Order: sequence, then structure tokens, then C-alpha cells
Amino acid sequence: QGAEKIMTTIYTIYVYNREGTCLFLRKYNGDSKQNPKEIEIEKKNMFGTLFTLKTFVNAITPKTMDEWEKEPISYFQTSQYQLHYLETASGLRFAVSTPPDAPNMGRVLNRLYKLYVDYVVRNPCYTLGSEIVLPGFVQRVETYVKELRNK
Repeated sequence: QGAEKIMTTIYTIYVYNREGTCLFLRKYNGDSKQNPKEIEIEKKNMFGTLFTLKTFVNAITPKTMDEWEKEPISYFQTSQYQLHYLETASGLRFAVSTPPDAPNMGRVLNRLYKLYVDYVVRNPCYTLGSEIVLPGFVQRVETYVKELRNK
């Protein structure tokens, strides 16, 4: 953890389960004044974007790839942002939006996944598939995002 040399701003973190339910959404770009209906639309649109992009990329990827290499997309970029993506073997999807000049966020996504395992999966009070509001997880994510900004 301490060897990580990434310094960047994270705009948004999304975590979805395999069914497309947004389990966790955190915004760091001052966009927190959206009303609940706008937030729900954003969650659905983001999952739809991730699902469609993955389907498209898999359709045009050569079929000679091994099964474990079947995740040929790790991010996409526009002039305004990058969206970094990790899908686990269980279908859990992590997405992080950053400025367009951000470095590769693969290690950051893996760290978020580790926090998820440590503070959500291993928490007997959490019901799989429900929104993640566990203080331990939320606090660790907030601390990690601040660390990334200050490195």
C-alpha cells in the first residue's frame, strides 16, 4: 500500500453488483447537489455504459484470447475525463472517473476491491446486494481518496 506513487484526483467511484445494482457511489467533484432522481438516472446510465462498452469491446476482440484475458477494457477516455474499470470474477464492477491526464488506475481499483473484501464481504452485518453504508468501508475509501490527492 505505501509503495503506491499515484497522485491524482478522483471525481467519482461506482461499485455495481453483477445484476447492475449500484452498491456504492461517491462523488468528489462538487456534484453532490443532484436530486435523488438525477442520481438514480446517473447510476443506471453508468451501468448501461459499462455493460454496452464491455459487450462492444468483447464483440470486436479476437476470439483467440484466453478466457482469463477476456477483459480487454480497463478504461476509456474523453476530453473531459477518464473512466477506469475493473470487473471481478464474481461480476462485481468498480469504476473510477478521473481527470483525462490521470495515470493508470489499475492499482487503485484493486485497492478499492481489497477494501470491499475486507470491510464489506467480511462484515457479518452486511447483506449482499444492498447499498454499502458500512462506516468502516466508507471511512477507508474516504481516507484512501484523500491520500491519492496528497501524494
